[in-house]
Amino acid sequence: MKRRTRTLFDGLSLDSPHVTEARRLLQTLARQEREAGLEKKVYMVTSASRAEGKSTICGLIALVAAKIFRKKTIVIDADFRRPSLHTLLGCTHNPGLAEVMDGTATLESVTRPTTIPTLFAIPSGKSGRSAGETYDDEAFQKVLRALRAEYDLIFIDCPPVVPVLEPLLIAEHVDSLLLVAMAGQTPINMIRRMKAILAPVERKVAGAILNNAIEGLPYYYDYRYYGYDRPKPRRIRASRPPQDSGSAPRRVATQRGGV
Repeated sequence: MKRRTRTLFDGLSLDSPHVTEARRLLQTLARQEREAGLEKKVYMVTSASRAEGKSTICGLIALVAAKIFRKKTIVIDADFRRPSLHTLLGCTHNPGLAEVMDGTATLESVTRPTTIPTLFAIPSGKSGRSAGETYDDEAFQKVLRALRAEYDLIFIDCPPVVPVLEPLLIAEHVDSLLLVAMAGQTPINMIRRMKAILAPVERKVAGAILNNAIEGLPYYYDYRYYGYDRPKPRRIRASRPPQDSGSAPRRVATQRGGV
């Protein structure tokens, strides 16, 4: 008998450290929005390379926004190469965003409800074309335009910045970027390369999330997604947002602490 795959909802405790960190991050983003006098709805979550925990973090932040802050929230899996949000949120994989891009499905038909009434998801879906050919910039812009009118918050799980082109294209259509790094594992040259790639949209970088502690988030989700065997459990720590909105993370700590 096949064992049921665990989701982010299983054993969720609102008092757990990783939920607390996600809540602090959302409060910081809301404060930045108020101070800037801007309405920001669409957040893109990405990292420099693989195995940094971006998908788990993206799903968790969306979950906390919906459950604790009671925002009508939708999370989109825009990673056509290694999709995982359907597993994290316990929904079916197809049809999804890829089918919307192909014109074979409507946005309404691919939107999935979750166990939280205010949280919805759009999985990546599956296209007959390659991942690079699946993404359609004009079609994605139309998707976001429609979702902005329906939801309070939109979170997009993007593929890593350095290996592929789509994150930079998607970044043009979002309000803010959240960058994920793994302390002691993300090479500094990858951080520098990510910063260089994102230079055209660096003003949109809202902050960084550093994965660097030893308890909390179930990182086997992300490691299983990327093909690792036995990861050590870790949790996230939201860094202090950069003072200069044009700056991206400069380094990654090799021990517990911020960026």
